[in-house]
Amino acid sequence: MAVTTMNFISIYFVVLFAFLLFGYYSFPKKYQYIFILICNIIFYASYLNNAKEAIALTCVVLFSWGGGNLLEYCNTQKSTRAAFFLTIIFSVASLVYFKYCDFILDNLNRINFRLADKDIVRRHSIVAPIGISFFSFQALGYVIDVYHKKIRAEKNLFRYAAFVSFFPTITSGPINRSDNLLAQMQRKEGKFISCESLYSGFMLALYGAFLKMVIAGRLSVLTDTVFNNYKSYGGFILFFASVCYTFQIYCDFSSYSLIAIGISRMLGYEVVENFKAPYFSENIQEFWRRWHISLSTWFRDYIYIPLGGNQCSKCRKNLNLLITFIVSGLWHGANWTFVFWGFLHGIYQIVGNITKSIRKYMIDKLHIKTQCFSFHLWKKFWVFNCVSLAWIFFRSETIVDAFFYIFLMMSRVDIWDMFNGKIYQLGLNTLQMDILLLAVMLFIVLDYKKYKEDINIDVILRRQNFLFRCFVICGLFAATLVFGMYGPEFNVQDFIYIRF
Repeated sequence: MAVTTMNFISIYFVVLFAFLLFGYYSFPKKYQYIFILICNIIFYASYLNNAKEAIALTCVVLFSWGGGNLLEYCNTQKSTRAAFFLTIIFSVASLVYFKYCDFILDNLNRINFRLADKDIVRRHSIVAPIGISFFSFQALGYVIDVYHKKIRAEKNLFRYAAFVSFFPTITSGPINRSDNLLAQMQRKEGKFISCESLYSGFMLALYGAFLKMVIAGRLSVLTDTVFNNYKSYGGFILFFASVCYTFQIYCDFSSYSLIAIGISRMLGYEVVENFKAPYFSENIQEFWRRWHISLSTWFRDYIYIPLGGNQCSKCRKNLNLLITFIVSGLWHGANWTFVFWGFLHGIYQIVGNITKSIRKYMIDKLHIKTQCFSFHLWKKFWVFNCVSLAWIFFRSETIVDAFFYIFLMMSRVDIWDMFNGKIYQLGLNTLQMDILLLAVMLFIVLDYKKYKEDINIDVILRRQNFLFRCFVICGLFAATLVFGMYGPEFNVQDFIYIRF
């Protein structure tokens, strides 16, 4: 992916956003959505290599907007259903074409090659537009809500386009709902500047930049070093790298979400929170209530529940879970590694449901204390390791690589690697590792606070004295500038989830 100058943590965006903020609040409040739409176009255009990549977003906007309005004009149930399915098909078509066409063709060729020793179709090498999974799901959610009469169809095409292409969230989420963000844009009085919103949004964005540049950036150097040459390392290093990737993807994705929420808040909009300390979860169900919340709730509301949810037999419920998580994996990328990652999380939940009564029986029979620190710590430790194991499939190039990585991790027992300094030969020197360790410790403390009280850093600092607040803000700002990962060999602008 080409490096852009409009990324959230680029100096170009920071300077431009200052002017954007001034222009937005100077704009007539009734038409502020027009200003947002213009910003959306400029921001998204900076990611495009050619005009063809804008076709997907344009088609999704037009088909979903037109379909939503068509649904309200239909008089009969039959015509409404027909209009709904046509709208869904047309809206999904661009997502399938741009993101999954080559994946489908590759697998068809692979099957035919085994049968007839030749390819049946030629690969097109299609590059999916940035953020297609996010804005497609945002539009699909709108159409489904209109169909179920949860909201009224938006008559103003420009306001609807501003909602679907909302620039803080278009490339990596969170996935906005029409009854939230679109409803805020529909308010006639417009948005007024608020010092509280500016402070809160700035703090979230600053902390997000810290997570990306100080923690995720360093972790990416380490994990790339190991995963790209995993056959050369022992079990401990492989385990260490898998844990590092577990933190990397969380810090990377949560940093983008925090920046997006912060930017939206400074503009006066509230978008859904995407993470609530998921690595402190005590079961896989809780993990998915805390991880990528906007996506997990989307799948729950628009796939799992329509399939029957848990209002059916246990067997059907487990099948619904498995289908939902497999689709979730496929949403992340056109690769069998993502599908297997989703499948594995579905299996986690099914096994958890099946063994629930057995585990309760064993706890009662063995008189295990459940209301104590050690029991809760064990549950968190177990869930963290299950999630970390699944991330290996997410990170690996192929399923074979993932399984071989796990096999080597478990078979090459090399405890000495914990003490011989080998972890300082994984792309980061002693100083860089010490910086990373301190930053991760700070992150864990703040995330635990989030887990216990459901508050972010802006609220935590608001409770402190003014001087302490200023000290922390200056410290985060200085740490991001001084210890952030820069340089031609490290592309700090590449957020992991932008590729999805």
